Amino acid sequence: MRVVFEVSGLSCDLALHPISSQTAEVLRNNASDEYTEKCLNWWRRGATRTFGMRINEKAHILLTVDGKPVDFNATLLYRDIYTLRSRMYLGSKARYLAVLGYDNETCTFRWVWDNVEDFSPEKFQFVVTDWDNVLGTKNYRVLDNVFYDGRHSDDEEWLDPSGFTLRKPLVIDLEEVRAEIETELEGSADYSRGR
Repeated sequence: MRVVFEVSGLSCDLALHPISSQTAEVLRNNASDEYTEKCLNWWRRGATRTFGMRINEKAHILLTVDGKPVDFNATLLYRDIYTLRSRMYLGSKARYLAVLGYDNETCTFRWVWDNVEDFSPEKFQFVVTDWDNVLGTKNYRVLDNVFYDGRHSDDEEWLDPSGFTLRKPLVIDLEEVRAEIETELEGSADYSRGR
């Protein structure tokens, strides 16, 4: 059997990086030329990069087996979600983080498996990244990759890309995040003592 999992909608290429105070200032001052020329490829090199399809109301999912559409339960997408957090760099010496990239390119991404012997939608594994806590946006989820029965796809196709515009860079001050956490911890300690 030939299994094809396809998502049409908005693709994105986002990354979260520690940055210097100087870079934070450049990005905060909306230096779009500097960002476009110097950061376009830099942001893609980090370990916290997400390239994939946005899973939102604009996403259309099509699952076919041997060319015939098969019903798909979209809740399977949310079994294992990896959550990015601005807190992940708290133990570092970094003062600032930046989110760079784009999330508005209309396209279709297709994963294809050939020679599947026994098909069941339950055998899919989806790599979904949740950016809610970093971007401050509810249900900001990105499908990075799809596996079937533990297998990488035999083929991947990226179809009909429309072009994109870069997001306004988001700068996160880790000192503010640290202070927020300290306040939360003090609040819980006060609550515990008051019981």
